[in-house]
Parts: sequence; C-alpha cells; structure tokens
Amino acid sequence: MLRDGKDSNIYKMNTKYNKRIVNKKKILVILFIIALFLIIFVISNISKTIKSYNVYKSYKEEYASLKEVEDKKQEEIEKKRQEKLPKLTDEGKNNLENIYNSSEKRAFLTFDDGPSSVTPRILDILKQENIKATFFVLGSNVKKSPELVKRMYDEGHFIANHGYSHVYSSIYTSPQTVLDEYNSCNSEVQKALRRI
Repeated sequence: MLRDGKDSNIYKMNTKYNKRIVNKKKILVILFIIALFLIIFVISNISKTIKSYNVYKSYKEEYASLKEVEDKKQEEIEKKRQEKLPKLTDEGKNNLENIYNSSEKRAFLTFDDGPSSVTPRILDILKQENIKATFFVLGSNVKKSPELVKRMYDEGHFIANHGYSHVYSSIYTSPQTVLDEYNSCNSEVQKALRRI
C-alpha cells in the first residue's frame, strides 16, 4: 500500500479502466456478431438469388425450346397452307404486269357466277364481236355445265375462280373452309377443261 491512501485511487482507476476495456470488448463482440449475421444474411440472399436465377434460366431455356417447337409447327402448317394455294405462273405475273402498266386505254369485261342459261348467248356475241372476257365461275355451276366452261376456254376467254357455292354461312366459318371453297371450284374447272 502506498502512503497517503493513494493506492486506493489507483485501484479505482484500474477498475474503471478495466470496465472500459470490458465494455469495449463487449461492443466489439456485439459488432462482430452483427457483422457475422449480416455476412450470413448476404450470403443467404446471394445463394437464393443464384438459385432463383438458375430456375429462371432453366424456365427460359425450356420456353425457348417450346417456342422453337411451336414455331416449327406453325411453319409446317403455313407451308402446307401455301402448298394448297394456287400458284401464279411467270406468264400470269407477266399478264398482271401488263394489265396495270399498259399505255393503251381498255375496259375489262367480266361475268360472275356462271356458267348459266345465258352463257351460250353471251359466248356467241363475244365470238361475233371478237371480244375476250373474264368469266368468274362458281364451282357448283361448272359441275352442272362443264361443256360451257370448256367452250369459254377454247374460245380464248379467261376463267377465274369465284368459289364453289356462295353459301356464306358455311364458307366463312374458318379460313380452311374459305380455302376449301376455292380449291373445290379449281377442281371442277380442271375436270371441265380435261373433257373432250
């Protein structure tokens, strides 16, 4: 012990100093624990994000694969649809070009929904006047009078497709029924033109 009772002050100072050190250690331990929790939280979130991204990537790849299959199916459907459509020949393209780019004035004479009972008389007049016309024929009428369609063709007239029936309630139920309507008419015209 020191004289004058000074040793007790030193002890008290050491106790205060020790308490400060202990308090600082407690704060450091608390800060370390908080930092550890933060690191664990961040690592956990990064891990979840990576897992979520991997799931997203697998869904994206699966979607791309399904889309590719669907696109191929749609291409195949479109290809089959295009195969059914009548093709415009080079001669037909040239004729269309000449129609719209001609310098001479002309009128185009057309007849719809034939052949009918008046078609023979029309053909006689056209032949007499040396005039060519376009006949937009109905497949159902072609089936009834194929010889008139053959005559139109033989006399140099243009035969155009006006559908098979004009039964609009069934024709326009789907794109396929419209296509079938025109393909049926084409078929009847082809049969009529093969007749001798």
